[in-house]
Amino acid sequence: MSPTEMLSELQELRLRLAKLETANRRKTRFNQKEAAHYLNRSEEWLRRQHAIGRGPKRTRRGSRYWDYTIQDLDAYAASGDFA
Repeated sequence: MSPTEMLSELQELRLRLAKLETANRRKTRFNQKEAAHYLNRSEEWLRRQHAIGRGPKRTRRGSRYWDYTIQDLDAYAASGDFA
C-alpha cells in the first residue's frame, strides 16, 4: 500500500469515526433524510437506488416511511455497491 493510499484510507476512517462520535448514541435508526445525510448523498439518490433495486437494507415504519440502522448503512457503504 502506497503512502498516498494509506493517507486516503486514514482520512476516510477519521471521517467515519467523526460521524459515529457525533451521532446520537441513543438513536439506532435513521429516517430517509438522516440516512442520506449519513451516507453523504441526497435523499433523491437514496430513493433512486431503491427504485432500481439497490441501496442499503431498510425496514418499513408505518405505511409510508422507511428506517435504516447505522450498521446497515455502514455495511452498504463498505459493500462496493456504494458509488
